[in-house]
Amino acid sequence: MPSNPEARISLIIAISTVFGALSAVLAMMPLSFSFPLIPYLRFDIAEIPVVTAFLGFGPVPGFISSLTYWLVLNIFGEWSPIGPAMKFIALASMLVGLWVSYKLASRFRIPYIAVFIFSSLMRILATTASNYLVLVVFMPFFLEFAVKSLSIALGLEIEVGLGGLLLILAFTAVYNILHVALSLLLSIFLVKDFCKQGLFLNLKEPWIITLIKQKKI
Repeated sequence: MPSNPEARISLIIAISTVFGALSAVLAMMPLSFSFPLIPYLRFDIAEIPVVTAFLGFGPVPGFISSLTYWLVLNIFGEWSPIGPAMKFIALASMLVGLWVSYKLASRFRIPYIAVFIFSSLMRILATTASNYLVLVVFMPFFLEFAVKSLSIALGLEIEVGLGGLLLILAFTAVYNILHVALSLLLSIFLVKDFCKQGLFLNLKEPWIITLIKQKKI
């Protein structure tokens, strides 16, 4: 990053805006696909630019990109404001998990699979709490739809109630683990490709690599 504070701030804002806007554009394109067991859960590649900004340029561009993504979805997205809020909670909690776990992994030399596990855990905890509120408090009719979809997918009779709610939350957790894997792996691939192409501006290497090297010295 530039040493000049004003230039640094301008660069961070530019990076954050570009990646956040790209995420919003991707979110509005028909590129997502449903989780078969619970169709309203969708694997959304719109998360990838935000995670790429985080890994490539640092936590600040990553989190600002996620905020930009959330703001645009509130204007143009579906089920506003609950839908965009749920996406933001899932994405932001994953970024927090990545940030904390990368620092721990680099400092204490724990296996990097722990990064995936911890970021998945953070996302699961955040989305489980938010899904509980949505399904029980704000939009209880969605619980009936979700349980019916799960019943059809599994070929079982599942009652709408505590048991059905717990199953929905459990399979939502599975979905979130898969989504973390998808977002993280594709973002790592993009960061590596950007690095080869020399697209990190004044950075010699991605932010996450710099962090790891500094902690190992």
